[in-house]
Amino acid sequence: MKSMFDTIAGKFEKGPYLPKDESRNSWETRTREYYDTKLGSQQTSTVHTFNRPEARVAICGDGGILRVEASLPKLLYGNNLATVCDAELPLKRLHEFVSDYVNGEIPELGGMDYLRVDYAHNFRVGQSLADYVSTLGQLSFLQHRRITDGYGGVEWWSNNGRRARAYNKYNEILANDKKKVPEALGVLRFEIQLRKKSQYLERRLRKKKLTLQDVLRLEIGYCNLVEVLDKMSLSTEFVARDAARSVLDANFGFQKATRLLGFLRRLETETMEDLKRAIARSSYYKDKGELSRLGLWPPSAGPNTLPALAMPPLEELLSEQIVLMPNAASESPDFGDCRDSSALPEKAA
Repeated sequence: MKSMFDTIAGKFEKGPYLPKDESRNSWETRTREYYDTKLGSQQTSTVHTFNRPEARVAICGDGGILRVEASLPKLLYGNNLATVCDAELPLKRLHEFVSDYVNGEIPELGGMDYLRVDYAHNFRVGQSLADYVSTLGQLSFLQHRRITDGYGGVEWWSNNGRRARAYNKYNEILANDKKKVPEALGVLRFEIQLRKKSQYLERRLRKKKLTLQDVLRLEIGYCNLVEVLDKMSLSTEFVARDAARSVLDANFGFQKATRLLGFLRRLETETMEDLKRAIARSSYYKDKGELSRLGLWPPSAGPNTLPALAMPPLEELLSEQIVLMPNAASESPDFGDCRDSSALPEKAA
C-alpha cells in the first residue's frame, strides 16, 4: 500500500526524432504558426503527441526534442496505488514503451532532463477519510487552495510549479480510470508535485541541472514528504474541537487559554487567510505554533481525535527492496536538514 514515486516527466534534446511508420495512425499532429521576434519572420511549429493511460510522448522543436511523461506505478501494475520505491524497473519498461513508437537516439531514461516528479504516500485511514478531508480543507498552504468535489480532496498550489494534494484514492481511480480497486477503499493519498520551473529541487540539491536519476532517489522523496507534512502540521494528531478547551486549560493559564480558544472559534466561520490578515504577523505565527504543537491547527472537523499523518520509518519503506540505500534520510548529504524544515522559505499559514 505504500507509494513513493508516481508521475515523472523528462526530455531529451538529442534529435532528430520521428514517429515510427507503423504507429503513425496513433499519433496526433498539431501545427502552429507564430512570429519569431529574434528571426523577424513567421515560423511554423509542429508537435506530434502519442497518448496512452500509462504514458504520454511528444516530439517537438522540429523533431529535436523528445518529451516523456508517465505514471511509474501504472506502467508496472495498471494503477498508481501500488508501491514504487525503486525506479529502475519502471524506467526500463518506459524506455521499451518509447522505443516501440519513436525513431531516434533514446539513451537510458534516467539521464533525461528532469521536468516533473511526484512523490506520494498512501495513508490507510478507513472510515475517518471524510473527516480527514474536511479537516485538511481548513489548512492554508502555498499560494492557493481549493476543495475538489469530484472525488473528495484538497489541493494546494503555487504559481511557480509546486503542488500538494490529499484525496480519496478509491474515488480518484474510479473517476479517472473507471476501475473499482477494493484495496483503495479508506486510503487517503498525499502527493507532492514538483516541476522544474519551481527550481525547488535544484536549490535543495545545489545543482543547476537535474536528471530523472537525480530526483528518483528514495531518500529525497522521503524527506520531501516528511518536510511538507511537518510544515503543514499534519505530523501531529488532530484533537477533536470539543476537547480544545480542556487541552488548552491543561497547558496554559486561564487568560491565554481563553484567547487561544477564541482564536479557534473564529476558524469555524473564517478561513486561516482571514485570520492572517486580521492580526499582526508575529502574533499569528506565535499562536499558530502553540496550537499546532497541541494538535489544534486545525482541530479535527469530526467528533473524534484523528491520528497524525506521519510517515513510517524509511527502513520500513525499504524493507521489500533488495538493495538498501547507503544512508538514512537524516544522513543524506543532499537533505541533511530533513528533520528541520524551519529554514525553508515557504510556510503553511
